[in-house]
Amino acid sequence: MRRFLVLFDDLPIDKASVKSGANSSEVVTACRCVNVGLFLSGNLRRDVIVSIATGPIDDLRVISFLGETLKRVSPDERSISFFLLKSLDMAMGLAQDSQKVMDNGIIVRREAFKHLITAYRPDNVFVAYRGSTPDSDSSYKLENALLVYDTGTCIDVASSKIMPGKYRKLPCPSHPERFILDVNDRLDDNTSDT
Repeated sequence: MRRFLVLFDDLPIDKASVKSGANSSEVVTACRCVNVGLFLSGNLRRDVIVSIATGPIDDLRVISFLGETLKRVSPDERSISFFLLKSLDMAMGLAQDSQKVMDNGIIVRREAFKHLITAYRPDNVFVAYRGSTPDSDSSYKLENALLVYDTGTCIDVASSKIMPGKYRKLPCPSHPERFILDVNDRLDDNTSDT
């Protein structure tokens, strides 16, 4: 299982915008991340989780779309943004360091970033980092990996002591959905070669 964690400084969303389809650019980006991360033609990637997080680094509201258990979510922006709105409203009511599972398989949590790393227990952590060049090392283990993309500045969360332990830097494209697509394509290419 690989998990994408996309961090947003803010995710401005409200019922009127979702209903009219006039979502903020951040919400459109979040919807695209879920779409390219999970949805295949006529199917879902069962081995991928896309988590959208917003708020301060020590009190994130995290919405996780699990390909393995996701139900009743369509790949279109309106459907995904509706569930983002519902999930963010739910997250506001959660106590710090707690979670709730919605009936469609979406997991909503409120937690500090460093606690997420502990909770996810990834084998490898990758950070999208500006200035990082593509690595031809095919030994990267993307299964059971956490792949972090910060939409704000692609901060080096590792060196800022937010993320303890070992991590690897990956190239940071200008859009997080491109980052997700590139990683999924890389893994698909490696799978088809076997």
